[in-house]
Amino acid sequence: MELLTLVLTGILTLVSPVGVTFDNIAEGDIREALHDAEQLEVRLDNAPNYSLLTGNIQRLRFAGRGLYVTPELRIDTVEIESDPIAVDINRLNQEDRRSIPRFLREPLQGAMRVVITEADLNRALRSPSAAEPLRELGIGITGTNDPEAQRDPQRFQIVNPEVEFLANNRVRFQLEIADRRDNESVEIVVETGLASINGARIQAVNPTIWINNEEAPTQILTIFSRILDRALDLRKYEDRGLFARFLKFELDGDRLEVAAFIRIDQPDALSVLTRE
Repeated sequence: MELLTLVLTGILTLVSPVGVTFDNIAEGDIREALHDAEQLEVRLDNAPNYSLLTGNIQRLRFAGRGLYVTPELRIDTVEIESDPIAVDINRLNQEDRRSIPRFLREPLQGAMRVVITEADLNRALRSPSAAEPLRELGIGITGTNDPEAQRDPQRFQIVNPEVEFLANNRVRFQLEIADRRDNESVEIVVETGLASINGARIQAVNPTIWINNEEAPTQILTIFSRILDRALDLRKYEDRGLFARFLKFELDGDRLEVAAFIRIDQPDALSVLTRE
């Protein structure tokens, strides 16, 4: 959702009484907000064009390839297409443009398609920014209750995290937790299917966890499934003004493709989702 925020922020810079080549200006602003972009194209469909100056956009179309949200996180493909957008020009000119939903005169809705490759995801997992979340995940799965795990984060090191996309919408994730003090290591392998349930959430299907080549107890599988289900449940955002549904969730070869319908109804909807 951070990408959706970047795109909309770039569009808002156009909604002012300056400029002529709106598409090019939007593309430049979005490219500047990203760390890097291999290909990027923005189309604003308006007839007549000057209606943009009153805060009205008939349709926004955005397409990007090789988008780097951070130096480590590359997203292979992003496509966004919106329904008509209506912006409150006066409020936009007076307030901070980063709080996008506050400037919408009407709910904003559209479709978004994202493709992430296995190689790009693995590159992100091996980055320094992913080390701490993976360490906490690994310690949680192994059930390490040693208080030193919290007091001394350098004691436990994540080694060789890797994701592999399998057939039939299944995924395998593995990593090692190295104990620097005791010179021991624990290998964790998680394999699970992923299925969309009524477009509202992604559910773990027949998950299996191995810890040092031994199957984990049932209670660990239950905890893992609950955490995954909760993390990928779109319904939790509805009371905050954001309605979203998966239109497609598919692991195909070496890539994950997700398509979703999104509607923003309330001022704080997108900002809350971006923080999470």
